[in-house]
Amino acid sequence: MNYSSSYHTKQQQAILNYMENNKDIYVTVSQIARHLKEQKSPVGVTTIYRHLNKFQKEGIVQKIVLDGNSGACYQYIAGGSPSSDNFQFLLKCENCGEIINMGCSHMQDLYLHVLEQHNFNVNPHRTMFYGTCGKCLYNKPGFNPDRNEDIH
Repeated sequence: MNYSSSYHTKQQQAILNYMENNKDIYVTVSQIARHLKEQKSPVGVTTIYRHLNKFQKEGIVQKIVLDGNSGACYQYIAGGSPSSDNFQFLLKCENCGEIINMGCSHMQDLYLHVLEQHNFNVNPHRTMFYGTCGKCLYNKPGFNPDRNEDIH
């Protein structure tokens, strides 16, 4: 099904606009709901799930489930096709919960090492590093960017 030929509701368009405007990160249903409520266009969680599932079937949104304890995260796929970058990974801030999709060619070396030396093929779309994002790190009391020991 092609999204451009399907029927659009105001709610559906608001969700899609949010996804397009946040295409560089994964978002949760609660983040979408909170944003729409702040914009005075509240949409119910069930409706958001329904539209995201529809977008996923149409190939304009990808869904990932990180673990059994977290809900699903969604990302708008620019151009309607998933990234062919096989050395991407995800960064999750343990402080604010933001999930960042990061592509880095250095990961290719790690993935190849794991495959060749350990006979294990890593799924790059489910590789997650946990730590502290830049916003939270720089807002941390006592953080000094000139001292390396403050970074961990």
